[in-house]
Amino acid sequence: MSKQWYYISLLIFLISFLLRQPLLLVIGLLGLLVVGMADIWINYCLRNLRYTRQFSERRVLFGEDITLSLSVENAKLLPLPWLEVEDSVPNSLSFSDPRVRISLTTNRALLENLFSLRWYERVTRRYTVRCTARGVHSFGPATLRSGDVFGFQHREETMGDRQYLLVYPLVVPLTRFGLPARYPFGDYQTPRRILEDPSRVIGVRDYTYGDELRRVHWKATARAMKLQSKVYQPTTTYTLVLFLNVMAQMDVWYGFHPELTELSICAAASVADWALDHGYAVGLYANTVMYMPELSTSLSAAEVQAFSTIEAAAGGQGATAREHNVDAVIAEQLKRRRIHLPPASNEEQRKRIMETLARIQTYFGNAIEDVIRTERSRLPAGATVVVVTGTISEALLETLERVRQSGHAVTLLFVGDGPAPRKLAGVSVYRLGGESTWQELVAGYTRMPVGTTPAEEDADGTRQPLPAGFRL
Repeated sequence: MSKQWYYISLLIFLISFLLRQPLLLVIGLLGLLVVGMADIWINYCLRNLRYTRQFSERRVLFGEDITLSLSVENAKLLPLPWLEVEDSVPNSLSFSDPRVRISLTTNRALLENLFSLRWYERVTRRYTVRCTARGVHSFGPATLRSGDVFGFQHREETMGDRQYLLVYPLVVPLTRFGLPARYPFGDYQTPRRILEDPSRVIGVRDYTYGDELRRVHWKATARAMKLQSKVYQPTTTYTLVLFLNVMAQMDVWYGFHPELTELSICAAASVADWALDHGYAVGLYANTVMYMPELSTSLSAAEVQAFSTIEAAAGGQGATAREHNVDAVIAEQLKRRRIHLPPASNEEQRKRIMETLARIQTYFGNAIEDVIRTERSRLPAGATVVVVTGTISEALLETLERVRQSGHAVTLLFVGDGPAPRKLAGVSVYRLGGESTWQELVAGYTRMPVGTTPAEEDADGTRQPLPAGFRL
């Protein structure tokens, strides 16, 4: 409070003594009491005040409901007649509470709460959040505002702590894309194809007509005095390699189409989930980078040590050392965010693929054909190549033809509102749909109120729950 209020109250108090007016004495005492209490509240209202934010789950399936708990603890003797909290939350998620308003300045939502706390009291409020948007969603910062009981003045403090929620991409059955239910990427004579691994020799046998010369075991032949052939360890694992083309698609008005990008990611996630369920070893490559905001706030110990070494080697050249530091940071961040998952068939691979797809962001990076050309020489023998793309160029078709000539089955999944591309020789082409297809896939999650489970009608008219995603 301004000092003049103290002077005015003290002046009234002194005048009451001179004039011997009890009413002025009471007014002066009340003025001093009110001004003093207001100063005490404004100085100590935000001290020993704890605000925490907790999630029931940190990694969530698409369309799943989670519980967000907001707790405020007043860990002091001074009560708080009012405490206003504005927490910045993602605008793309659906909240069960109506006290969420859109911030026009940041394009985010503000979750507003008003508390009244006694001394040493904790208050917790819970909200249901429906996760209908893939990606890494940040919560925070939170702004706390409080003041005196009379409302004369207030104090504001911003808590800069951020927390992140990871929402996995939508996973649906492949039949919803119009793909064949049994073998969408080719027909096989047996449920599991038997291959041989040339790097694993488990024995020898007599040479038979048709064996290649590189299969002949010359040392065993010398010992047995007749031709012997190597016996390789058989493998029954299919290999499916996914190439995802993530590019910002713009129309004539330079407007972005996030629906097409989300549909491409959904298709890649659904194919990977199907392949892992059927025993495939699945790999994932993309021409974009991952969004990892939780790693951009601080440097690891290895990075700090590397930068110290660079500065020490640079000697007095401070500017050169700083340039090296910037280049090292950029190279390290790009390496960490690069999408490069070699094929594997274990359950950890499923988690890695889904988390990688959840972190994908639109990025003007290399062309998808450059990524395919880089990885073509490292593809496992007999691997099936699946390319998910919304644009088809002559360079991409030429690259796919070379991949096919290398002995790989190639399937092209086209995402877009336009007509399906012409049939390519030796390449299976499927059109997955466009923006309307994506809107139909997520309609069941967005139409239902938060806290309820969406459902769809089966062929016989019964209500069946929608597939919420994969099972971790």
